[in-house]
Parts: sequence; structure tokens; C-alpha cells
Amino acid sequence: MDTDINTTKLAPTQSQSLTEVSDRVQVVYLSGPIRIFLPINEREKTEPLAHNKRDSCSKSCPAVTDSASAANNEAFQLHRPINEPSLESCGKLSYIDSTSSKRTANCPSTAMEESSTVKQPDCNHPSETLSPFCPYIAGNEILLRSPTSDNSIKAVIVKYFPATLSCCMVIRFVEPPVFNNTSECVLKLYDRRFSTQHREDWEVSPWTPELEKEYQDFVECGDAEEFFSYWDAEKERDSEWSAACVGNHDRWSVAKQEAYLQWDAVDTYETEKKAYEHMAELQGEDVPRVFGEVFLDQPAAHQDQRDGYEAGKDETESTREDFDIKPQTINIPGILIQYINGFHLTDLHEHLPQDCWQSIVDTSIEKLHHIQECGILNRDLNTRSFMVDSFTHKVMMIDFGIVSFREDSEDDTEWERLQAEQDEEGALALPMQTYLKKRGGGNIIYKPSEQYWTLKYRYRGMEGEREGGTKEEEEYMKKHKDFVFK
Repeated sequence: MDTDINTTKLAPTQSQSLTEVSDRVQVVYLSGPIRIFLPINEREKTEPLAHNKRDSCSKSCPAVTDSASAANNEAFQLHRPINEPSLESCGKLSYIDSTSSKRTANCPSTAMEESSTVKQPDCNHPSETLSPFCPYIAGNEILLRSPTSDNSIKAVIVKYFPATLSCCMVIRFVEPPVFNNTSECVLKLYDRRFSTQHREDWEVSPWTPELEKEYQDFVECGDAEEFFSYWDAEKERDSEWSAACVGNHDRWSVAKQEAYLQWDAVDTYETEKKAYEHMAELQGEDVPRVFGEVFLDQPAAHQDQRDGYEAGKDETESTREDFDIKPQTINIPGILIQYINGFHLTDLHEHLPQDCWQSIVDTSIEKLHHIQECGILNRDLNTRSFMVDSFTHKVMMIDFGIVSFREDSEDDTEWERLQAEQDEEGALALPMQTYLKKRGGGNIIYKPSEQYWTLKYRYRGMEGEREGGTKEEEEYMKKHKDFVFK
């Protein structure tokens, strides 16, 4: 869309609806104090797509006892305070979540085809796959809040990156000074509405205010919370469960689809938060520092159809009550992490000379091993999962939204089997060999680690699984200890 979109910091009042139309403009209110003025001649382009293949939202709204409480949703506190890192303004960094596909692990009855083309739409370059209402544009203000305080935290978006499982942007705090007076950092906001790759993975239409109204009705009648409880139970039973395990998920109503995206976004947030907890000792060296967690200051709720705004009640007070009543269904959570002014490992050949390639890739593998030692298995690892600082050449791994934890496995055998199936080390080193040879005209040597050969012998042999700690395994290890991929 070529038309410029102007924004203002005004928040909707009690009498204003989510969408207002005059003779010349349509005014759209989003969560947070952002409203967009959209010229009428552009408005037709933003009408919701047809959902004739979807079930209509059930009008039957059974009473559901609200089980959520402030105690059950107590704020998660990350490890130790972090000192302010040395930050630079936007360089050649292209920060993005690892590309992902539908999470089909442990769902043998469901066959999914992975897309061979990675789309990276973003708010800076609108396309037909991105909601035209996305407010995350450089220069816009955004209001956040800490889970431990009701005070708003104002920040300005410095740069926005292509959205996948989260909306990722560099922000600069305006007021008040927070997080050890850190001036700039990366905000990863788990906002289902504008997480473009996430919506594409599940074949859900771009977000619109009309679609949001259907979801908020779904929340108000209690259905969303009921499904959240069911999905939580499924996830507890199987840590890799997803909607792909449900045979008729493609026939869900649009409201239920939004509910699942909200649930999955919060689950991804909780997973990434937990991963950084496990990697507390690695922060600032192998992975970015984490400053804390935040929430978008207001929930994504339509204003005109809600009964929550009682006559004479302060809007902020009503909003806070909603956060306390059913926070998981409406909160938009986020984490603040260190901004790495650099480039993806994938683009190594474009930034550093050939004599640096080997050491950078070797260091990346070493960092990966450190993370594995924390009991973390990245199920979505690729070469874009690593960032290289442009000035220091320090390598850090990013994106931990799709991981498994050692503690969730029954025993060491199950954990090793998962590691062998994923082959994180090979998923990093072998593609880098290909990229550097084809794109950079050079080459690196990949010498697999002892762990690689151990897992290969025990779980990836032609004859099936083999027992470890045997004489045969020892001979196998000696035979391959000096093997390298060239």
C-alpha cells in the first residue's frame, strides 16, 4: 500500500468504537495508544478476506468459570540485573526469528509440506500477506508496562524487522528511564495480530479490526479461556503438541483460529523466557543479555462491543481488571534483549574476508555446544539463528521460541534420540559450507565433534539403534575421529 499512514498517540475514549468512518477517513484503534487514519479510497483494500471455508463462530456461549487468577499468572522474573551493553544505532543488522513451519512433531497422522520459499514481509514494506493496520513502524511511539508496575513505559520504534513468530523491533526508551537506563534494545513482542510468518504458517488471513471483534466476542463469552485450558492440558501431556495434531483444525472458526494463535504466541513467549532462564550464565557471551519482560500497555480488545466498561468507570481501571481476569487470552507479552549490531551468520561472506570464515563458524558450533549443555534443543535451528557483531566479531545465538528441554524427556536415551534426530551441529555447519562455497567462492572445513559421532552411532545407523559404551562403539569413534567434511 503506497498511501502514507499517519499515527497519533491518542487512545480511544469510552464512547469511541474500534473503527470510525467519516466522509474522508476511516479511524482505526489498535491496542496501545495508537490510532491510524486511513483514507477512504484505500479502505476497501483492508476489508477482511472471505472465510467461506471456515466454520462460523458458535453463537452458543456456555458459562465458563474463570479459573485464571493473579496468583496463577504471577510475573516471571528473569535472572540477575544486566548492565547496559554498548549499543549502536541501526547498522546492517537484519534481526529476525528463525523461519518456521507448522509444528508437526509427534503427529504422525498429519502430513505437512514445508514451504521452500521463505517470505519476510514487514511493516516497512507492506504486501498482501501483511495486515495494513500494523502499527510497528519506525518513528511510532509504543507504550509498554512492566509486570511489576502499573506505570507506562514509553518508547520509540527505531527499526522494525520482518515478523515471524514475534514482532521484533529496536526501541529507544523515552520515559521513564528503565532497565539500568538502557537507551536502546530489541523488543520481541509476541503479537499474534502482526506476526506475519506465524499467521502464514497456519494459513490464517491478515488481521483486521473486524476479525478482532469476532475474537473478542469469543473471549467475552468464555469460549477462548475454555480452549486455552484444553490446549494447556495437551501441551502438558506432550511438550511438542500443536494444532497440527488436530485433524479438523483447518475448519475452525476464525475466532477459534485467533484464539489458537493467541495461545501459541503466549506459549512461544513462555518457552523463550524459560530458555533464557536456563542460559542465565551464557547471557552476554553466547546469547544476548535479557533485560526483562514487558506487556503491551493495553489489550487488543474492541471497545464498542464490551460490557466491561461500566458507566463512569475509568478506562484504565477497566483495562487493568481485564488483565487480571483472563490475562492469557488478551495480554500481548514481550521480552527486552540486547541489541546486536551485526549480521546473520548466513551473510558471513558479505561482511568478512575469507580468512575469518573458519574461525567464525567454529565459534558458532562452540556456542551451540554451550547452549546444549544447558539442556536446550533447538528444533528450528538454522544459520540465521546466529548473529555476528560487526565490530567485535563476537557470535551469539538468538531465537529460542521452538525448543525442547532436557527436563521434559523421560531419560537420557530419549534426550539423546531427540538430539540425534535434530542434528543441530550438522544443521549449522553443512549449510554454511554450501553457502560459502556457492556465494562466497571459498570453503571451510567441518570436523564433527565427538558428540556428533556418538549420536550417529547410537541412533542413526542403518541397522537401527545400537547400545552405547561398547567395544564396537569405541572402534567406530576411533575410525571417525579425524574425519572432516570438506
